[in-house]
Amino acid sequence: MSGKLYLKDKLEDDELDLSMMQLTEIPVKEIEQLGNKVLKLNLSHNLLSSVPANLPLLTQLTSLDLSKNQIVGLPENFGQLTKLKSLDLYSNKISKLPVSFAQLKSLKWLDLKENPLVPELAKAAGPCLTKTDCELAAKKVVARLQSIESQLFQEKKKQIEMEEKARRQRERKEEAERERIRQEKKLAKEKRREEARLKDVEARDQVPEQKTAQENGNTKRKQNLQNGHFDHEQKERSSSGFSCLGLLFKLILFFCVGCVALSISLLWLYTDGKMDSDSIQKAVPVIQKDVERNIGVISDKTSKYYKTVEKAARPYLQSAVKKSGALYEKVKKSSSQGYKWLESNYGESVRGLMAKTRELMKLLWRKCQELAKNLLPVLERGWAQVRPHLQNLGKIVMEKCIETWTYIQANFPVYVDWLTATGTSLYKTVQTSVQSVVQALSG
Repeated sequence: MSGKLYLKDKLEDDELDLSMMQLTEIPVKEIEQLGNKVLKLNLSHNLLSSVPANLPLLTQLTSLDLSKNQIVGLPENFGQLTKLKSLDLYSNKISKLPVSFAQLKSLKWLDLKENPLVPELAKAAGPCLTKTDCELAAKKVVARLQSIESQLFQEKKKQIEMEEKARRQRERKEEAERERIRQEKKLAKEKRREEARLKDVEARDQVPEQKTAQENGNTKRKQNLQNGHFDHEQKERSSSGFSCLGLLFKLILFFCVGCVALSISLLWLYTDGKMDSDSIQKAVPVIQKDVERNIGVISDKTSKYYKTVEKAARPYLQSAVKKSGALYEKVKKSSSQGYKWLESNYGESVRGLMAKTRELMKLLWRKCQELAKNLLPVLERGWAQVRPHLQNLGKIVMEKCIETWTYIQANFPVYVDWLTATGTSLYKTVQTSVQSVVQALSG
């Protein structure tokens, strides 16, 4: 409050005179409290070394005297003083002016004498010995700064254009790279298709050869049977049957390995790659909860979806049932009429045709019985040959499953507990979902 009263004492009309007061800082806040009354500000003959950035906020100023100080530079936003007409910077340490100085288009008088100005700025400012010199200095300096501002704007614009050009070039390169990758994938895909086509052609070419070899083999087996070499034929069939059983075993083993790999992947994700026993024990309950929650969500959504569909489809189903009943009665009536007409006009012909059809069906049935009677011994011999291999496959699968389960129990006991608990929970959840669906259907 005392500072405000102090400045009021220095205010006369529209001019605030703060000269020769040994000031080291400009009291901008106190000046702001005086409002728009201050149009002229005199800060000459003080100890100022800088101009604060908030001084240009006094946009109402038309005259500013900063002469006889030690100011080394003006703030970058000095150009906000757009109403400034007179500026005295005589006898300071200013070498450059901010670019925003170009915005002082109302400036009519400027004094920059006794400042270590750069040559270009000193040339534009001139000696400023007379009023005309100072007025000319204001015009030239503002024009010079406007030229510099225009150059900077053009340079900035050029830089932006270069950056935009570089960005477009970079995008074109990236697009070209993506297109190259797409073309490579396309060529690789076409190559794979061509290779598959060639393999198919080769396979089709090999089919006649295989048929010929098979016919030769059958002839040879017949000869061996005639010569009493039944064991050799049985060995060939055994090897063929074993290859099919081996393929089945490989499929079962692949499925088991996939399940184990999926479980280990879940443990790896939930333990952040730490497969120690502590991390696994902490992760197993989380995995179990997530699995149970997801199964529960799927069950709830399925039940809700079924109820929604059932509710929406019920009118259409009822309408379809009614229409089907009406159509059935109509068809029944038309069939009865058609049967009566057919009986009255073509009764004898139809009965003769039916008798011939029955005789043909009886003949066909006798042929099927004869075929079955002849085929049964062949099937029995085939089953007798395949049965040992199936039994052997069952033993192998059981042994491998027992070995795998024993290994998992020995190395991953926590995983076994989790798998057992998850299976039990899954069974209960599925049972509950089925019961809900059955209740919804019965309701």
